[in-house]
Parts: sequence; structure tokens; C-alpha cells
Amino acid sequence: MIKETKYKIIKNKYFWISIFFFIWMFFFDSNSFMLHYRFQNNIREMTYNRDFLKKKIILEGSKLKKLETDPLYLEKLAREKFYMKKENEDLFIVSRKEEIKRTN
Repeated sequence: MIKETKYKIIKNKYFWISIFFFIWMFFFDSNSFMLHYRFQNNIREMTYNRDFLKKKIILEGSKLKKLETDPLYLEKLAREKFYMKKENEDLFIVSRKEEIKRTN
């Protein structure tokens, strides 16, 4: 009895058509589930990048505003980042071995 029902199911053309349909929709169709999954991952990644860049823009804007208004901050940045010095001043750059290894 059980073998007969299994045989009927396997012999049924609608069963094979539906199996073919699901395989086709899952892998080969232009609107396949695999493509939707990849698109959702891309959307998630792009929104994360967008939010990160928005925060970075706000942070850089605040730094720019501080540079334009605070001359002491401007001098500090010029000395630390660009190694600028005053006329009657000597500048000594001390670096650690770890920092040298990272830059090479």
C-alpha cells in the first residue's frame, strides 16, 4: 500500500513539474531566491557604509570648524601631523621600532 502511493507520487507529472518549478525559481530564474539574497546583502552592506560615511562627514566637519575657529588647534595639528616648527626652534622626531615596522 505504501509503495503504491510512493509510486503514484513519483509517477505523477504535477509532482515533477512542481519540483522543476522550484529548482528553476531557486537557481536559474532572473528573480531567483539566490539573487534576492545577494541583493539584500548588498543593500545591508551599502546602508552600513552610508551610515559610517555620514558619521565620518559629521566628524570631519566638526574638525574643520574647529580648525577655522581655533588657532591653537591649528598650530597643534600643523606641528603633530606636518612637523612644522617656528623659526628659532629645533625639531626632533622620535619614533618607536614598532611604528617603523608598521610603515614599512
